[in-house]
This record gives sequence, C-alpha cells and structure tokens, in this order.
Amino acid sequence: MESILIGVAAFAGGALLWLPFEYGLHLSFHVLKGKGFASRAHLDHHVHASWHFDPIITLAWLGVVLFGIGFSFALAAITSTVFGIAFGAGWTVGYFFYEWHHRQSHLRGPRNRWEAWLRKNHFQHHFGHPMKNQGVTASIFDRLFGSYDMPEKVKVPRRLAMPWLFDSEGNLLAEYQDDYEIVGTSTSTDERQRQIDKARAYASRTPEPV
Repeated sequence: MESILIGVAAFAGGALLWLPFEYGLHLSFHVLKGKGFASRAHLDHHVHASWHFDPIITLAWLGVVLFGIGFSFALAAITSTVFGIAFGAGWTVGYFFYEWHHRQSHLRGPRNRWEAWLRKNHFQHHFGHPMKNQGVTASIFDRLFGSYDMPEKVKVPRRLAMPWLFDSEGNLLAEYQDDYEIVGTSTSTDERQRQIDKARAYASRTPEPV
C-alpha cells in the first residue's frame, strides 16, 4: 500500500513539474528568435498558426521519452525504483497531455469551460501578444511572472483563423462571438505576406490584419 501511495504522489509530482518546463521552453523559443531548430519550428508554427504533423515533432517526442527515462533512472538511483519510475512517467505524461491539447486547440472547438479558456489563452499568445501566455495548459507561471494577458476578445486575423471558428458561410459562429473578433478581410496568404508574417513571428510581434 505504501509503495502505491508513493507511486501516485510521485506521478502527480512529475506531471506538475512539466508545467515550469512548458512555460520555460515556450518562452525560450521566443527569446532565441529562431536560433536552433526547436525555436525555428515553434516560430514557423506562429507563421501559419495551424497545427500539422511534421517529422520534426517525432524528434521532440523521442527526446521527451528519452529524457523521461533518464530522469526515472536518475531518481531511482537516489530514491527508490517506484518513486523514480512514477515521477519520470508523470513528467512524460504531462508533456503529452500538453502536446495533445495544444494540437486539439488548433483543430477543433472547445467542449468544456477549461478547453474554452485554453483556446482563448493560447490564441491571445498567437495573435495578441506572443511574449505573453507562455503556459498553454495552465497559467500559474504567467500569473507569477506577470506575463498573463486575457483581453475581453482575442482579435484573430481572418487569414490565420482556426476553421472551427466559422460556419459554412465563413461567419464567426455565435458561440465564439463573446471571446473572439475576426479582423482583416484576406482569407489567403501569398508569398510576400508569408515573409512578412515570418519576420514578425521571429521578432515575436503579432501578425497584422490585412
């Protein structure tokens, strides 16, 4: 029974430890301004503001799993096997929890209040202030360090807007009108605009409506 309690507590602790990693890594990608492939991959994500599978993502997944395994062995060596494995597993699950919900936020609308908050929080980061709201699944460290920003409405450039915001005629759905405002009229992006969006993303500046 004792080992089960230790395992549960360690797993929860590992999952919670992911939160400062989530905040710190996300912030570092902006501070680095494209130096290193991880920063470039993240800032390129800001350019098109959507989620699509990229082989580079598998490297991130592999890196997280390997780090989690190494973390487990290191902790097991200085504490206990149960604690080490459970803590490392919790940290790894924390990452994949973030990865899943980040992906889903770009691909579908919210299904509950927390998902609605997550999307508004995250898309204010994308379209309102890229140096704010570094935490995706929780705002604790943004609030702690003064980087939390939640406006009444998030202004989303039409050309970068998530498809789930619209009805079949391209109008903002009624259920999202309290939280989002569509700005600009362009629905497509040419090469010149992509380069402008990229320059602004790499400078951690918001995309302009056109």
